[in-house]
Amino acid sequence: MHFLRMGIAVLMAFTLMAGGADYSGAARGTGQPVAAFVRDGGLWVKAGEKEKLLDKGPAIRNPSWSFNGKWLAYTKGADEKELWVLELRTARAALVHAEGGERFQWSPYDEKLAYLINGQLQYVDAKQPGTLLGKAEGIGNFSWLPSGKGFFASSRSELLPDGWTPITLYEIPLMALGQPAEYVTVHVLPKPSDDFFAVGTSAFKWSADGRWIAFLATPTASLSADSNTLCAVSADGVLFRTLDEMVRHEEWFEWSPTGDQLAYIAGIGREATSNKQLKVIAVSSERSAAYTPKGFVDGDFTWQGPAHIVVSRAKEKKAGVMEPASPVYPHLVSIELASGKQKQLTRPSKKQGQYDPARLKDALSWVNADQTEANVMLADDRGRRAVVWIKQIDIASSYYGQWGWPEVVSYYGRH
Repeated sequence: MHFLRMGIAVLMAFTLMAGGADYSGAARGTGQPVAAFVRDGGLWVKAGEKEKLLDKGPAIRNPSWSFNGKWLAYTKGADEKELWVLELRTARAALVHAEGGERFQWSPYDEKLAYLINGQLQYVDAKQPGTLLGKAEGIGNFSWLPSGKGFFASSRSELLPDGWTPITLYEIPLMALGQPAEYVTVHVLPKPSDDFFAVGTSAFKWSADGRWIAFLATPTASLSADSNTLCAVSADGVLFRTLDEMVRHEEWFEWSPTGDQLAYIAGIGREATSNKQLKVIAVSSERSAAYTPKGFVDGDFTWQGPAHIVVSRAKEKKAGVMEPASPVYPHLVSIELASGKQKQLTRPSKKQGQYDPARLKDALSWVNADQTEANVMLADDRGRRAVVWIKQIDIASSYYGQWGWPEVVSYYGRH
């Protein structure tokens, strides 16, 4: 299938771009890919083959789509603290909060945006970003409930004379925000000890069947750079499981689009070039499998339905040997989970690598980059007939080889 459709599809894209309508219409109406991205510090959007500058910046990062594609939230400023929203129909931008950019998330069902500031969870309606709709204190991290009717949140651990307090996981109804007596305690994590040391959590991710919630239990900052505990708790809070150890890279654990299989990049140590293995575990049965061959490391990945994963893979390097002095660029590999069969989708190169594979409707996208230049590629759903779709996006940050490409590109309708 030729995914960059011409004819009526492109005419619709022209109309959308010229009229300033929401770009989700292009995705729903024609199947064209739609993405927000950062170039030269400004916020852009591309629908099919047409692109438009929305906000000149400066220093824009972390674009995030509302559920309906009518709004974008993003950060602005070198420290990524300012939180902004922009309505695509009008291209009007508004500051939500000068300090709200560290952690924010759209509701899965309406145009409400929640964000975290120094342990205070707040949320607003995008149409009136200056009007606070509610707030809660003492929050360590959060995610919207799948219903959009509240939040799943962790408490903040406190250091007392006898040690750190344990973390409580809550369900917080939207109407009860700020009323702790109305919060529902789902589970209390083990008290921090030598066997389980956690003073915080990542955001939370629900399995497709709704039975499990995955998250990282994180120790103090210096320790968290090298090792965190990947956990799962049943939705009713009865079952709690510690699954493995991994770095604090929240894109590196993702649920299958069906069932209870969780894929993740296992391995301690902050360096992405050593001891990083793709594993998949069925959380209910705790049956797991590893897919990274000896001598290689895996990183960014995407599910392609429940039976396949595309992963970014590179040759393993000895610990302590880091980029950019001697970069090793990754290539893309498709894995059939049941059989373990693996197929290269792109060729290894000494000049550039393939990062952040993303499954779109009938297409596969990824970032093609070296140390100074990055382009977004688009191929069919098997990785064939790849073309440059978006040229010269900004380079993402890299922490010991862990690249943060969602900082600079966000796909509407990413599967």
